[in-house]
Amino acid sequence: MEANFKNSAEYRWLNKKVLNKRTLDNMESLDNWRTFTTSGVEIVDARKVITTKDSSSSVATIELSKEFVHEGSQSLLMTTPVRLDGPAPKNGRGWGRSGVRRIFNGEDWTTYNRISIWIYPDLPGFYTTALDCQLSNDGKVKLPAIFGQEGQTSLVLKNHEWNHVVWEIGNVTRDKITSFEMSYGLSGNYPEEADHIKLYFDQMELEKVDPDKVEGWDVWPGRISYPHTGYQTGAQKSAIANNIDAKDFKVINDKGNVVLIKPIERVTSQIGSFQVMDFTEVRTPGTYTLKAGSVSTKPFKIDADPYEETIWKALNFFYAERCGIEIPGVHGKEHEDWVCIHGNKRMIINGGWHDAGDMTQSAEGTEEITYSLLSMAEKLHARNTNPALYDRVLEEAKWGLDWILKTRFGDGYRNTGSNNSRRTNNIIGDDDDLISTAQNSPLMNFEAATVEAIGYRVFKDIDPQFAAYALRTAESDWKFAAEGMSSVKPAKDIWRGTFDSNNVEDEFPSQAILSSIALWKATGNKKYADMATSLAPIIMNAQQRKRPDWDTPLTGFFYTSTAKERILHYCHRGREQAPTMALTALCDAFPDNPDWMKWYSTVTLYSEYLKTLSKYTAPYNMMPASVYVDTEYMHVPESRRESFRKQVLTGVPLGKGHYLRLFAVWMDYRGNFGTILPQAQALASAAHLRGDLASAQLSEHQLEWIIGRNPFAQSTMYGEGYDYTPLYTPSSGHIVGALPVGIQTRDEEDVPYWPVQSMWTYKEIWSHPVTNWIWLLKDIEGPAMVEGEANAPVTFKEVNTHQSITIQPGRSTSRFKTTVPEGKYIVTSNGHGQIQTFLPGSSYHLECRSDLMLSYQVSKKALAGDEVTIKLIAQGTGKHHFNIRTDNLAVTSPSKDIELKAGKPTSFELTAHITAHDEPWVAVIVPDGNLSQRQEVRGAAWEK
Repeated sequence: MEANFKNSAEYRWLNKKVLNKRTLDNMESLDNWRTFTTSGVEIVDARKVITTKDSSSSVATIELSKEFVHEGSQSLLMTTPVRLDGPAPKNGRGWGRSGVRRIFNGEDWTTYNRISIWIYPDLPGFYTTALDCQLSNDGKVKLPAIFGQEGQTSLVLKNHEWNHVVWEIGNVTRDKITSFEMSYGLSGNYPEEADHIKLYFDQMELEKVDPDKVEGWDVWPGRISYPHTGYQTGAQKSAIANNIDAKDFKVINDKGNVVLIKPIERVTSQIGSFQVMDFTEVRTPGTYTLKAGSVSTKPFKIDADPYEETIWKALNFFYAERCGIEIPGVHGKEHEDWVCIHGNKRMIINGGWHDAGDMTQSAEGTEEITYSLLSMAEKLHARNTNPALYDRVLEEAKWGLDWILKTRFGDGYRNTGSNNSRRTNNIIGDDDDLISTAQNSPLMNFEAATVEAIGYRVFKDIDPQFAAYALRTAESDWKFAAEGMSSVKPAKDIWRGTFDSNNVEDEFPSQAILSSIALWKATGNKKYADMATSLAPIIMNAQQRKRPDWDTPLTGFFYTSTAKERILHYCHRGREQAPTMALTALCDAFPDNPDWMKWYSTVTLYSEYLKTLSKYTAPYNMMPASVYVDTEYMHVPESRRESFRKQVLTGVPLGKGHYLRLFAVWMDYRGNFGTILPQAQALASAAHLRGDLASAQLSEHQLEWIIGRNPFAQSTMYGEGYDYTPLYTPSSGHIVGALPVGIQTRDEEDVPYWPVQSMWTYKEIWSHPVTNWIWLLKDIEGPAMVEGEANAPVTFKEVNTHQSITIQPGRSTSRFKTTVPEGKYIVTSNGHGQIQTFLPGSSYHLECRSDLMLSYQVSKKALAGDEVTIKLIAQGTGKHHFNIRTDNLAVTSPSKDIELKAGKPTSFELTAHITAHDEPWVAVIVPDGNLSQRQEVRGAAWEK
């Protein structure tokens, strides 16, 4: 896919008015230019400081050239090999960097805020070209910065043509600039690529322009913040602004007609005061713009499924990240010398997908991508409304499943992934080979078994032989994982190299539960059910259920273990979806298990916790990161200790030394899409279990944050929406559908920071945000699918807008099937009615025949002491049985039989006692043994 360049931020940058400028170097002299080479690139470990020094000699040469000149009579030519002599580093990285450095004598550039330079790459045989730039400042604030990302940017260049590069630097201190450098990563070459390359530089200038907004919660002046992809028909629809001189806003369709005029609301929260434009009532599909005063948006859609285009773009991203085959415009056949060894055995392991801005291959990454795609394929197949998308999703999913099946040795050992930044020559046995060692990882084997089992379900009617093989390997890998469970020991470090929490006890059982349920569904073997149900307590017992004695107490969050010594934190690659997905899967698979209510209440409390946190970032409702304790810094490596301490203290005080960080406490690995999307997945999973529209809509807000409803009013998916920025992708070039790691913070602050510079990790493409995007859309994309039986027309009336949909059942079958936008509805047929909440992307079966239709409502009332009354009002006909399931609530009579007569509501009350005064309670009412029609009521003793 090709991006529309005119919709990009890069196009806007190149067309900014230059207010002032001065020449830094016209490339007519070699004075003040130096070459340099660095050797050895370490794997970034956020727990320690990593520095890179120049080598004693440089492999690059420079000269003045007349061959390619942009302005004047000469340009600066740098020639460099693409690798160093000698074996490549064992860590999978390249040989180092080779570049040129322009020396400055402590110049003050404060008056200017942009660098402009022209670059002509001459890289024979290369599809992609990237350079890194770096400023050095020796003034008030030093550059390079402690985390190595400030004052740096990466450039993706077009080969064999002049590229005009502009880089806004107003975000960094530049009062005593000592150098500016441009360097090429010495990553080797594929067979078709040259072993030496040339880069021509010309006309470097300092400029002053009106700067981009790069920091803060307030919306970019003169812009409206909204999701550029658009809104699902029934979704909450709002846009955000600051300081617009208007009292009302307009919604205008593509014919220029004003379809709504409405007052602008004022919303104030922890992060500030905002102008909010809510137009949820606009539900007619079409293309629209918003206008408030003199400020307008670009066009956006209201549609049953505006997110479909992003799925196609995500598939394009995965295709471009494929390893091992020729990808036009990206690379040829590659990495045929990437080998995994296991004793005296070895296998070539190219395939799957590259993991990030480099070419790393991760088993976990490929397994998660494949699982998300197979899950999406199942949904598309069940709906049977988009065969083209189904076929394409299935094709990409099989690419991943093939790799998972290919890279196992059959004895529990498999390739679990390895780092890679190298372009190799496909010849096994020389010094650029990539070599990994197989591991027997129970977690990886459970993950593989999960994917193989769902692969069996998806392919059993398409390719029975392939499906049978997938199931055999799933059972085998599950067995190896189960046998290895006792060997899993805690790591010494409590932080991963990314600074995510380590030794998280619920990660392993969550995956084991999902794997076991997938195999139980495929085989019916009781051992899988037994394994799944036995592991749930490890998840549940790590949750905070008791009300803490903070000034602002919170419940429902998780610790890293059942010991509850450390609150769980993720800052880069969140896994918060896993416990909720596992417990939801248990509830769906084993509805009659005696622990069902405990599983259900754990999910309920966690999703309510997330909903509470989201209020702190209203009106964006971006998911905050985590609760931190002010003593945690003492358990952090010394080099990171002070930064950790300061970051915690800039959070929202909750009392007793606890602080809520809206963004994670992080070091080198910055960017919040890898945390908010897993939280959104957890919310979506909980929404389906609970029938909770608010959770589903909050998960939609996380998508909206990514595609424009953020303070910068910029889409961050490359090629989607408007004003998307270049991303850090030195190995693969620009890819439509790519997502970066996400919006970050500056230093110890806790406000959004999105500088123009393009650097790892926040603007680096990684597979996991795109994976989580697909995974989340599987749950919340599109309208609800509703089918059922009726002996008269069925009308769905949305309770807020009063808009109606009427469907006729079949004359001979009495069956009906339709799609309904998300929302709360009154469903009526033949004079009888019921209230139903429909979630986006969900499927429902309704009984609307007048003699069987049941409607009921549940409410609660707190009494003296710890007593609670639960009241139920029902309408319908005939005899009905109601059962109540509870957690932390004792009910004397948990069931009730009633007989209903047409047109006469009947009610009854149940009195219950709260078991633990300092914990929330949850109850679920089930009519006629039909869990799909359940309703929830919850509360706590302190909510009087």
